[in-house]
Amino acid sequence: MSTNPGLAKLWAPEDMGVEEYTQLLNANQLICSLSLRDRLGFVRDGHLPFFASMVMSSDVCRRYWYHFGDLRAREAEGDERAEHSTRLLDQAAKNHPHAQPAAA
Repeated sequence: MSTNPGLAKLWAPEDMGVEEYTQLLNANQLICSLSLRDRLGFVRDGHLPFFASMVMSSDVCRRYWYHFGDLRAREAEGDERAEHSTRLLDQAAKNHPHAQPAAA
């Protein structure tokens, strides 16, 4: 779906263009990849905050998190490891100098 504009158009939020949604889907793939690497034990203890910071240094990843971070937090509920990585990603997004302001 992230490379097919026709499919992305079907799933894009009403207030978001297809191109933006496609970019955010690509950011989601990167974040999912990091989460999977962590879950499989490929991220050494204590390194996840560094990787979260690197991911959130990308503008598109921060835009993704601004739009869908709450959804990811709800998805992680009840899974201690997922909750931990979600908190770290959220904190990294908020700590970035160019973080978007909270919605009013």
